[in-house]
Amino acid sequence: MNPIQCRRLSLTPILLTLGLAGAATAIATEEGDRIREAMIEVPVEERVFNDHITILSSPWMGGRLPGTPGMEYARDYVIYWYEQAGLEPGMFDAQTGERSWKQAFELGSKTEFRDQSLVVDGTNGEVVFDLGADFEFTGLGGDGEIEGEMVFVGYSIDDGNDDYQSFEEDTDLTGKIAVMLRFEPMDETGNSLWNDRRWSRKSTFASKFGALEKRNPAGVILINPPGADDPRSGELMRGTSKVIDDVPVFMMTPDAGESLAAACDPKGRSLLELRKLADQGTTLVEFEGSVAAAGAIERTPSFAENVLGVLPGRGELKDEYIVIGGHLDHLGMGEFGSRRGSGNLHPGADDNASGAAALMMLGESLRRSYDALPEDMPLRSIMFAAFDAEESGLNGSRYYVDNPPHEIDDVALMINFDMIGRVNEQGLSVTGVDTGEGMREWAQPFFDECGLEIVLKEGMRGGGSDHASFYRKGIPVLFAICADFHDDYHTPDDTPDQIYRTAGVKTVKLFHELALDAAKRPEKFAFGTGDSNSDSGSARAPGPARPRALRVRLGIRSRQLADDAGLEVVNVTADSTADKGGIQPGDIIKKWDKNPMKSRAELVSRLAELSPGDEVQVLVERDGEERIVFLKMLAPK
Repeated sequence: MNPIQCRRLSLTPILLTLGLAGAATAIATEEGDRIREAMIEVPVEERVFNDHITILSSPWMGGRLPGTPGMEYARDYVIYWYEQAGLEPGMFDAQTGERSWKQAFELGSKTEFRDQSLVVDGTNGEVVFDLGADFEFTGLGGDGEIEGEMVFVGYSIDDGNDDYQSFEEDTDLTGKIAVMLRFEPMDETGNSLWNDRRWSRKSTFASKFGALEKRNPAGVILINPPGADDPRSGELMRGTSKVIDDVPVFMMTPDAGESLAAACDPKGRSLLELRKLADQGTTLVEFEGSVAAAGAIERTPSFAENVLGVLPGRGELKDEYIVIGGHLDHLGMGEFGSRRGSGNLHPGADDNASGAAALMMLGESLRRSYDALPEDMPLRSIMFAAFDAEESGLNGSRYYVDNPPHEIDDVALMINFDMIGRVNEQGLSVTGVDTGEGMREWAQPFFDECGLEIVLKEGMRGGGSDHASFYRKGIPVLFAICADFHDDYHTPDDTPDQIYRTAGVKTVKLFHELALDAAKRPEKFAFGTGDSNSDSGSARAPGPARPRALRVRLGIRSRQLADDAGLEVVNVTADSTADKGGIQPGDIIKKWDKNPMKSRAELVSRLAELSPGDEVQVLVERDGEERIVFLKMLAPK
């Protein structure tokens, strides 16, 4: 059986599902079949656009999360239609002479926890704790086996408010296991004593484990304190970011912590009583007895894959490229980036099955156009790139530009589609006409004739998609997205019934004409910055935009971390954009609109691109866990 036959068989469950649905609909014929009649009347391009989106966003695709079977099915589907269009595999191995449709790249690692145990032998008896119910071995530190005496260190805070200290000046925990409470000193209601709004910076894992690391513990038992007014106090963490090197860290529930205190506290105090002592200041308690605990962490690299198909050019332009891209991945069951939380299918019909549909349709239409043109006409090659792992940080496009299958300087133009299925009367937003000298004047006649309301965006607002990776390399870009940014974005409601098929096809046809004309132009567009406030139209290297007056108010003070690790939030202003979006002191801003955030100057540059009402997706790290927050920008007061 050849690969095409295999892929056709792999699509059979989808096609059967659609066929059964169609058969069931056909039964209701008393008043005619409206769907059948409508589908017969609409142009074939709209039916094709509909079919691609319906299949890619079906439950069988599972939300197209990288690393899942559903994403593999989606890649096979795109490859099938690339083959049908007559494209060639976009990857070429010069050593073996083999071509491939897939460009693989490492995407983090999968973490497996094993061999976990925690047993306390106290003066009041032995306690064997149950994994998952009582404790978890975490990724906050290293792995290994620990055994030794325990010291209760309260909240593990140095230099807290009102001269608060958890440790004595000469505290040395070498060879001992630190038993530490989560959060910070709290009042009788379980809220912070130091901050009217949630917790202060001193409650963060970075701060608490930093204070602990200076005392050289052999291991750590982190306990959710009883009585804390925080929903996280009932949760056990496991797969978290490391905050302390070479020290195993175990996490306990409040009830398990009570059992630990009952077995080991020399004065028979409860964990709640110990917490209240720690609320007041230094409370180091040498527990009686010992603990034996173990845990192993095994990390194996995981991989994602871009799907690349090329339409070869010819003549003197064949070694130059137009890259047409759109991301294929989405959010799966909402495990990452959901606005509603996990547990439900996120189909991603608009985001970005619609963009993937455009890739497949353009592969076919541009192939036909190339075949119809005179054989001696010079044409640029066109690379069709279905990028992977865009949602988690433009990973696929970033890998592509850093490891291109051709010289990156040979890219004349990058066209990117993201969410073109919901183009309504508000129009199609196009960003990037100012990233190449003369591009606006060149593109305007095509915009005028396309039958859509075109909303041109200056600068790089909307940079949170794959064209941003190419822009940073000094390549002119055109980015298409619906101008009316809908509320179904990153929710289970992004379904195919919400798609505007006619406008979507008009968008595809518009970019067919733009791509075809760009492929024939004798000269490339000289790169411009996309900075509408520059003093001239001359090109310069890409980078943060020139500072300008801010039209929005974020409402944080931050400090830049070493090694480009992000920005730590020092303070959040009440009722600001950050406050309403859920940013907290101690959060580390790691990505802004899916791009790494490394400096305060870069943050100001990003803010300068925004207007009140714009929404930004921000990746923050809080207590060792990464989470997505969405910020809807407010105007300055």
